[in-house]
Formats: sequence, C-alpha cells, structure tokens
Amino acid sequence: MSRSIKLLLVCVVLALIVVGCATPPPEPTKAPPTSAPAPTAVPATKAPEPTKPPAPTTAPTVAPAPTKAPEPTKAPAPTTAAAQPVRGGIAVIAMDSDPETLNLGLTTGYSAGDVGSKIFNGLVWLDGNYQPQPQLAESWTISADGKTYTFKLRSGVTWHDGKPFTSADVKYSYDEILLKLHPRTRTLAARIKSIEAPDAQTIVFTLNDAYAPFMIQQTVFEAPILPKHLYDGQGDVTKNAVNLKPVGTGPFKFSEWNKGSTIKLVRNDNYFEKDKPYLDAIVFQIIPQGANRSTALETGEVDFVVDFYLPKTDVKRLEANTKLMPKRGQGAPAIDFMMMNTRTKALSTAEARQAVAMAIDRKRIVDQSMNGIGRVGRGPLGDGFKWLLNPAVDFDKLYPRDVTKAKAALDKAGVAAGADGNRAKLRLVYDSARPQFVTAAQIIKENLKDIGFDVDLQPLERAVMIQKVFLDWEFDLTLQSFVSSGDPAIGYHRLYLTTTTKAQFTNQTGYSNPKVDDLLAKAATAPDVKARAAAYADLQTILANDMPSLVLFDEEGVDFASKKLNGLWTGIDSRDRWDLVWMPK
Repeated sequence: MSRSIKLLLVCVVLALIVVGCATPPPEPTKAPPTSAPAPTAVPATKAPEPTKPPAPTTAPTVAPAPTKAPEPTKAPAPTTAAAQPVRGGIAVIAMDSDPETLNLGLTTGYSAGDVGSKIFNGLVWLDGNYQPQPQLAESWTISADGKTYTFKLRSGVTWHDGKPFTSADVKYSYDEILLKLHPRTRTLAARIKSIEAPDAQTIVFTLNDAYAPFMIQQTVFEAPILPKHLYDGQGDVTKNAVNLKPVGTGPFKFSEWNKGSTIKLVRNDNYFEKDKPYLDAIVFQIIPQGANRSTALETGEVDFVVDFYLPKTDVKRLEANTKLMPKRGQGAPAIDFMMMNTRTKALSTAEARQAVAMAIDRKRIVDQSMNGIGRVGRGPLGDGFKWLLNPAVDFDKLYPRDVTKAKAALDKAGVAAGADGNRAKLRLVYDSARPQFVTAAQIIKENLKDIGFDVDLQPLERAVMIQKVFLDWEFDLTLQSFVSSGDPAIGYHRLYLTTTTKAQFTNQTGYSNPKVDDLLAKAATAPDVKARAAAYADLQTILANDMPSLVLFDEEGVDFASKKLNGLWTGIDSRDRWDLVWMPK
C-alpha cells in the first residue's frame, strides 16, 4: 500500500471518529402515557389569617341580621305517568276549622276563600304575573282617563241551580253585598260613581277618579259574583241560608258540610270552561291540630296542605318525603302582625305601644314559630312591595329589642309598675288552629313579662276569635295575618283606615288618624307608582311612630302536595284555579 493511500485511510478513520462524537445521544424511552393528570404547579401557601382578638364583652348588642328569605321554587312539572289531563279522582285538602260562612261576599276568611273560590267566580282571575285573565268577563275596555271599565260577560253561563247568569247578578253583587259587606271591597264604595248594566252581557263601572288596583280587585276573592235570584228580597243577606249551601257559577258545586269534619264539593258538569274541571270532587278535611295536618299529608290521608295551614316546624321533614312536592314562595305579599287595642288604657299612647315593640323579639318569633321561613317585619306595610319602602322606616333600627328602654318609655307614658312589678294585665287573643300563632303568643307573653305586663293567652276557635276581636272588641292584643291581594290598597289599607263599624278583618284597634286616612286615599288614587310611593313613604313614617299594629314578619309561604296532583299553582293564589288540577288514573 502506498504511503498516500495509507494517509487517506487514516483521514477517513479520523473523520468518522469526529462525526460519531458530534451525534447526540439517543433519547431515553418515554414512559407510556397514562390517564393521570399532568402535574400542576404547587399553589403558593397562603399566609394564615391573623387571629382576631375576641370581641369585648361590653360591646353593644348588634341588631340581628334580617332572616334570609328562602329561594322560591317553581311549580313542579306534571308527573310523567300521564302528561295529559284526565278526568276523575277526588282530591283531599286539609284545613284548620269550619269556615264562618261560604258566602265570599261577606268575608275574607282564609278557609272560606279556600272553599268558596272553587264554587264562585270573579270577573277575572290573576295569573302568576298578576295579569288579569278572563273568567266571567270574556273581555274589557278601560277608558283613557282610567275612570270607566266596560266588561263584556260570557254568554251561556248558568248558576249551579240552572238559572242564567247575567249582568244583573254583577250589579246586585256590588250594590247590595260587596260594597256594603265585603271587608276589603266595600272600600270601593267611595270610589265608584255608578254601575250600569245596559244589557244582559255588559257591565260598566264608572269611578270618581282613576284607581290603580281596580282590575286586580275583580277576582273571586275580592269580588265574587253572587246569584241575585237567591238573595234579592230575601231579607238580611248575612242570615240567608244560602250562605251555608252556596250556589255559584264555579267549577265545583256544593254537596255537603259535616261540621267539624268535612266539606265536599262535586264537579259542575255544566261549567263554562270546556272539559273542566277534571276532578270528580274535592273534599276539605277539617283537622284542627297543625301537627296532625302534616301527618295526614305524609300518610296520604290528605293530598294538599297550603301554607296557611302548615306548621313550619314540619317543613324539613316533609321536604324529605319523596311522595310529596313542595312549592316555596308567596304568591302575593302577606304579613303577620299584632294589633294593639288603643282603647286599652295601658296601650292608649304611642309611647306605650312603641315600648311593646321594643320588648318583642321578632327574630325569635320567625326562627321558632316559622322555622325561619319568613322575614322579620321591616315596617308598617312589611317589605313585600319594594317600590313603596321608606328607607328611614326600619323597625330593627327604630325599635331594636331593648327592655330597659322599653320600661323607661312605659314609665314616661304613665303605665307604671305596681309593688309586684306588674303594670297591667293584657288579653292576647288568637286563632288556636294556627301553629305559628301558638308559638308566637308564648314568646310575646315571655317578652312582655320582661317589661311588666301579665299576658293572658286566649287561644280560640276561629269563629269565636273573629267574634271576640272584630265584633266585640274584647281583646288587648291579637295576632292576625292579612294578604295584600296584589296591592297594598286592597289588602293592607284596611289595617289602618278609620272604621266606625264592626266588621271582620278590618282595623279594630280603635286607631284613627285623619292624616293617615288622607295618605291612604292618595296612595290608592295617585296617577303613577312614583306618586303612590311618595304617599306611602309619608304614611310609613306616621304609622311607625303611632304603632297601632306591629308587623311581626312577612310571610314566605310553603305549600305541600301529593305528587299525584297535577296542574297546581296556576293562579297567583294557591287556592285558585282548581278546575285545572287533575290526577292520573
């Protein structure tokens, strides 16, 4: 081999060595992929919060935070077992006592409304958005100035006894019953200039001034239309035997009433709503004890218990029952309150009534009597209508619980304590069938003892309670609940308006203030919401000072029904539109 060839081979070998040294080493075999998540960055460790020093024991008592309202729930969807309504079945509804009457023109009693709303009709009903929908009136027009309402009535409607329904029945109901005797609607008397019935299917209301809630006051609860042929010329309307065996135009007909036990309604096969009602019958089971109403629901003895009759302490247990469906949320604002009889010497001054307000632990009442389902009363009209609230009127700030201050206020008002420490004996009257009243009354008795009042608790059967409070004025304190019916002018004005007559569910405290009456009138007739709110703002200031009634809490509402019921809660009121309720076969 020549020297040049050897030199070339050496160069090639050296080149291969250099290239081999420059090649990167092979990558290590990767681990097979797994489903484990990629590692995340380690979070920075948060520095611990410095320990706060304990609050000094001498800190002033802080007013309790308002009770948080439960979230309302939507009406449950129909069961899937049968999506289409079918006829048949008997629904059983629990109630607490016998109604005082079944004539809805005479009362706003809850149980009477429960039964009567299935028997009678109004000109309209209110849907879930407070919108009037046709019922006995198939259409209506309102004049531009808001003073004239013309209703066209349905044709072919008959009463349960077969007599034809006409505009004469509407005019008679208003002229002779509603404007004279209905606890709420009679306040319309001063507003209505005339009622005319130009033909059998037309009724015309002419008002003196525009009145904002006129349309929503035409429901069966506010203005039930009654049969003229069974009342006209029959003497005292309140004593007419038909009041206990009513004849209506509604979806169900009265069948029988076993006092203290049951009231039975049967389907009206001639109802003007085609193919309705669906149920064969409705039975109202009277169960005086609240706890027994819950048990009856659980065992299937009853199918429906509306909020009014339901012990709130049972709500959590009932919510766990898979055979039941709850509905939370009040249709229309409602308040529970304590009337103070201003004729009672110890309660005759505003200072004394303010002292009572300062003594009562309203949050404890909500927590213990309502199981937290309610909002501590903010002011004289509750807090259900946000548009009218006066920010300066808040009972928690004006009258926080303060026993020492309350005692001083009573001393200043001349309600002095005797040698035994007692200032006066007060009678607290309430409906014994309302579980929340029973518990609230016990708390109030305890609270008022702290400031020197000896409270005599008087739980009474509902009809006796009504007689004692509203007709005889034999009470010092009483627990009541009023529903607004969608507008404070309808449901709440009666709580403070001067009244010179004895009537159910009105202001029977003896309180009368011309300024309040004037502001209530302005609030009802003002042309817009802003003007109404201004009148209500002034009104709340006066009432919060005078304190004829203390609002304990705003109701939240919770109903329970068997899951076999469908079509519930169509109207703004749980008692309404039971012609749409049905159950699978």
